[in-house]
Amino acid sequence: MWRGLAALALLGLTTAGAGAQAPALTVSANDRAPRVQVSGLLGDGAYVGLMRSGFPLRLHFRLELWQVRSSWFDRFVRELTWDAVARHDPLADDYVLLRAGGRVTRHPSAVDLAAALALPYRITLTPPDSGRHRYYYLCRLEVTTLNDTDLAELERWLRGDVGSAVSGEGDFGEALARGAQRVLVRIAGLPRLTLEGRSAVFR
Repeated sequence: MWRGLAALALLGLTTAGAGAQAPALTVSANDRAPRVQVSGLLGDGAYVGLMRSGFPLRLHFRLELWQVRSSWFDRFVRELTWDAVARHDPLADDYVLLRAGGRVTRHPSAVDLAAALALPYRITLTPPDSGRHRYYYLCRLEVTTLNDTDLAELERWLRGDVGSAVSGEGDFGEALARGAQRVLVRIAGLPRLTLEGRSAVFR
């Protein structure tokens, strides 16, 4: 039974459109200020399916400023990290996007959500000098569908601990169903994605 369910879940999570745009991360330096943009993230439908199954989509960005050196290694200057979270609201049947700074927007369809995710981030991170050295920006984006709390819950469930349900504070059947769903998706191959982008060198 579990093998059949896992196969069905895998089929549902990996169905992709033939002409889907591949995810990409673009970093540019306009007037020395970084501009970060992600595109094609929802193109194959896998993350949309996971969000509609109750798994939020987490985007973790890490932007680094590097100074070009004449030696073997460039010099790391500073970094800035931020997150965005997207989820499906089953009651309203729309998508909620929480971006850096606490801004929350709602989007009626996955297409609208994809357009919102593709809006560029203009980050306040600039070199400490006024053009004496050469620099570039390097950004890494990690896309996951389970946050640390979800992973901890999964680990507890695998060890046989269903949390508050055991102490009578929650619904035992619901806890088991929630844990089984997470295990099923893990067996089916929960997609993870890492993208990197680098700007051109500037002064």
